[in-house]
Amino acid sequence: MDTIVLLIAVVVGLVALELLGMRAYRRHRARKAAAFTRENVGAVYDDLQAARAHCLAEKRAYGMLADAARAGGRAQDGAVLDALADGERAHLAAIEDFRGPLHAESVDPASRPPLPTSLDDALREVAVRADAWSTGPCRDAAARARVHGHRDIARLYRQLQEVEQAAACLCLDLAEGARPAEPLSRCPSCGLIVAGRRPAFCTVCTKPGFEFEDVEVSATAAADEAARPVSGSAA
Repeated sequence: MDTIVLLIAVVVGLVALELLGMRAYRRHRARKAAAFTRENVGAVYDDLQAARAHCLAEKRAYGMLADAARAGGRAQDGAVLDALADGERAHLAAIEDFRGPLHAESVDPASRPPLPTSLDDALREVAVRADAWSTGPCRDAAARARVHGHRDIARLYRQLQEVEQAAACLCLDLAEGARPAEPLSRCPSCGLIVAGRRPAFCTVCTKPGFEFEDVEVSATAAADEAARPVSGSAA
């Protein structure tokens, strides 16, 4: 009898602790949400605006490079570049989750000098730009967010760093004529492109691997090859 009473008391105590913990967590979240205003976030707001401007510009650049690749008969490269553009869209969606509550103003793409006419040179330039942004402004923005107590925003910037650096390596490979191992898949959450077998979880954002989206490289190349006119055919 005493054992049953003791077990009941332990269960009641655990339930009470859980309820108190949930109540404290809700209060913490409410205070945090109340403090997340444009006036309170300080430099973090400007960093979010700058990050959005960067991602908008890179999304446009990847789209232009994808069109140029397909026009030059490099359908496989075009498919990979389209996937990189989709990755920038994922970045924009993640940034918007923080900009939305702030009622942020609209942002234009960051200004960029014209890309070289050579596709390979343009790929190298985009790679250098992505690496410079990830190791410079993006890293600094993560540090500021962490100092201001916005760990979730700092985590987002760290994810952007990793994905942008991976994208830079991929662009350099395409410029040098190296093809990533197939199949290719893309994380719908952070935009990371993975070559070969899908991981159990995304190494950047821990998204389950079964939710990754296929990058149809071979199918795109086959369709492009079939659309090419056969040399020597009758007019």
